[in-house]
Amino acid sequence: MVRVVLFNKKGVTLIEMMISLVLLLITSLALMKISLLGTSTNVENQLRSEAVRIVDMRMNQLRSLPFADTFTHADLVATGGAAEAVVSRNFRGFSMDFSPTRAIVDINPELKQISVSVTWSYKGRTIEHGIVSILSKHK
Repeated sequence: MVRVVLFNKKGVTLIEMMISLVLLLITSLALMKISLLGTSTNVENQLRSEAVRIVDMRMNQLRSLPFADTFTHADLVATGGAAEAVVSRNFRGFSMDFSPTRAIVDINPELKQISVSVTWSYKGRTIEHGIVSILSKHK
């Protein structure tokens, strides 16, 4: 009986398989890190968008009041900033508290400067967004 010896070895050795698995693992870890970074950035952008909505809503409320009524309350006229009620919003299974503040400064008897800002904390950082507007007695 004739024995045929195959010299064509097209298989993969154990060492080649281990090297390919290590390379696959390193690539997978890098892709997971990029995915987590993208998700975190997306959440930060959603939080910033909500802060913009809160500040815009509060500024519109203040600008819609008559000039005299806007500034008759002592808590509205402030050189620093008067704190408002904390606004809570839910995002992807967690709650975020936004802390709005406002300041109204007399520029002259005909003009007032309204500043509204909101702060929130995310991942150990405190972030602030604010807008400033001028309100005239004569519209």
